[in-house]
Amino acid sequence: MRPVLLFVFLLSLSLFGAQEFTVNLKNPEYQNGVVSTHEGGVISSPDLRVQARHIIYTNRMEKGEPTHRVVAEGDLMLESGGHTYVGRRLEYDFITKTGVVYEGVTAIDLWFLGGEKIRLNADRSFYLYNAFVTTSESKNADWKIHSREVEITQKSYLATKNVTFRFFETPIFYLPSFKSNLKSLAESPVRYKVDWDKGLWPKVSMRYRVYSWEQLDLFLRLNIRPSKGVGGALESDYRSLDKRTKFRTRSYLDHDAFYRDTNPDKARTHYRLQGVYTAKSEDEKSHLFATYDWLSDKNMQTDFGSEDFELRTAKQTRLEIRNTQDWMIFGIDGKFRINGFQGMKQELPEAFWTPKAINLGETGIISENRMQVAYLDYVSAKDIEPAVPDFNAARLSTQNTLYRPLSYRGWTLTPLIGIDGVFYGDSQRDKPAAVGVLFYQLLFDLTLKRHYPTLRHVLQPYIHYEGITHPTISPNTPYIFSIEDGFNRLNVIKSGVRNLFYVKNSPLFEPNVVADLFIFSFYGDRTFAKTIPKVQGNFIWNFPSWKLTSRVRWNIEEQVLDFANIGLAWTINENFAFKTEFRHRSRFDWRKCDPDNFIMEVTRDISDLVHSPLSDGRNTLLSRLQIKIAPQWIARLESHIGWGRGGEPNYNEAKFDLITMISTSWRLRLTFIHSPAPHKKNDRFTFGLSLVKK
Repeated sequence: MRPVLLFVFLLSLSLFGAQEFTVNLKNPEYQNGVVSTHEGGVISSPDLRVQARHIIYTNRMEKGEPTHRVVAEGDLMLESGGHTYVGRRLEYDFITKTGVVYEGVTAIDLWFLGGEKIRLNADRSFYLYNAFVTTSESKNADWKIHSREVEITQKSYLATKNVTFRFFETPIFYLPSFKSNLKSLAESPVRYKVDWDKGLWPKVSMRYRVYSWEQLDLFLRLNIRPSKGVGGALESDYRSLDKRTKFRTRSYLDHDAFYRDTNPDKARTHYRLQGVYTAKSEDEKSHLFATYDWLSDKNMQTDFGSEDFELRTAKQTRLEIRNTQDWMIFGIDGKFRINGFQGMKQELPEAFWTPKAINLGETGIISENRMQVAYLDYVSAKDIEPAVPDFNAARLSTQNTLYRPLSYRGWTLTPLIGIDGVFYGDSQRDKPAAVGVLFYQLLFDLTLKRHYPTLRHVLQPYIHYEGITHPTISPNTPYIFSIEDGFNRLNVIKSGVRNLFYVKNSPLFEPNVVADLFIFSFYGDRTFAKTIPKVQGNFIWNFPSWKLTSRVRWNIEEQVLDFANIGLAWTINENFAFKTEFRHRSRFDWRKCDPDNFIMEVTRDISDLVHSPLSDGRNTLLSRLQIKIAPQWIARLESHIGWGRGGEPNYNEAKFDLITMISTSWRLRLTFIHSPAPHKKNDRFTFGLSLVKK
């Protein structure tokens, strides 16, 4: 009987023009176009699957209209539209492709959604009535989002009104409207946090993603400290549909006390407004990048720092525009001071133009050119402005270079010559000034290779000579906005040997062992008493589970280490990993961005530099340790120890995190922080709870 029934229903379905279905019922009963069972069965098609204990399947003409529906109850599971539903009862119409699941629940990523009724629509969207949204698999969820009616679109966007956030059935937050993209988990949708600073009452923080749609995410944050005050933040993430434009903002305001503030006992108003805007053209040849970061005080960034709030704007307000063509690059840069506690070089603005490098006929000589036009304004922090006056000037510069690489059997010789010319609209002599220099270089590199059974060795001897003529005016005449304004006579040779070893048993994208040893030789200047005052070695041992790096420079003239940076990173196994780095800087190693630029050393006496803020000898030890102490428990320790900085006291900072997963998708983080702070209030304890995707 059963095979005959299956054949009949498959035939009748094809007569109604529907998709082919498979009806598989245990001990079915058939009467007047209705087949039923109370012992379990499955009805399936390419787009639908119904499984239940009690099934009534109707496929007949009623009142002159075709009827094609199913009613299912008991151990019910429905798969439709890419979602799986479980519930008490299902009523589904195969002709309209709509249905209702009573007391149903479904899931999207980490979210569980349910309600008294789930109405299934033909476009794969669905509605939930008297609905809840949570991350807990249990019916008695510890927290949930509750609403009378929730719409879920076919793209998994949630829209609802009159929403309450409930914790153990107690409403703690209300929103008149709520929208969210349930598949977007770049940011945690909800977080709870408690900060307990030494000497202060605990501060409770709550952060919610209150709106998330195709182009915009909005987060609200609320901070409450009973003894001091309250604060809040609005965070937004916008992206255009074509993904070419993005705008992220973080706006925070509170009246509170911070444990690392200048006066941690006094509550006062703090704020931080930051944003990042990026846009690029359809052909991706032009882009615009802009940031702003406005803070109430210099401690705000460290005192209110969190991973979800920080946009890494580094207290900068700047603008960058670039246009790249096949034959040139054009750019405009702007940098502006909006925080009074900062001192910086403002670019109001600066523009550059660089045409494509030109090959001069058949000579093989390459010509590179660059032009810059800027108005620069150096401003000091307001609290030191009377002692360090501001200065500004228009700056026009051009750089023109000719070079010709010559190669033969592993060696390369590259002679280079060029001119730098700069015009300043003002100078330290209160009048315009122009400077010009001729610079020249000779670069020689040789590459020798040797293969062995277990490794490959690459030997690279090199000699790099760099020279600059006397500038046309004294180095004390123009304003020095940056190292680009440092022009003086220079003759320095960097010569050394670089060894690269590739181990065949431990292949990587880079060499396993690097040993680079070189010296600096100076000629024609009076700064250094010795011709070879400095020798340096850079060493790297790099293997799949560990990496050891070392950069050491010895000052032969002063018989001291200029600097020594030694670091070790080691993943011992899946449960234990650490990284540590020791940094030493002597008072003869200056604070500058390019350690191999020696214009400053040949312009100023060493004795003057030692007694300036550029000399900042110190020792630092940085460490990070991560241990998996149990399947769901991770411990992290970070430390920062400093000593030997002139007459200043030693200091140490430490941060300890204990992280685990609880209650399905909740991540619990316990944090202890110890750091230098006024009034010895240098301890903070943090309890954090956030939703994450497993």
